Amino acid sequence: MSDEIINASDVVVSPRGRKKELIPELLTTFKALKVGQAVRLSSTFGEVAKEDRSRVSQIIRKHCRAVREDEMRIDYDTKGVPQVRIKSK
Repeated sequence: MSDEIINASDVVVSPRGRKKELIPELLTTFKALKVGQAVRLSSTFGEVAKEDRSRVSQIIRKHCRAVREDEMRIDYDTKGVPQVRIKSK
């Protein structure tokens, strides 16, 4: 196989990485929140161990950013259940 020069219009691009997998119920929840409100995600994530909190927080951020432009804050209660607060821009 040898390298060849081709036209830019002949370039074939394949998608990289994983396909975004979004949970519809979580998107609906974040859409419904108003500034100053918060949601406790006890049924979606339950109690999250400390070593898994960064992974769960990233999932939450991805879903929230898919439907909102507001700032948010993620906190965990004493049992490890994630809570998301929506703040103004």
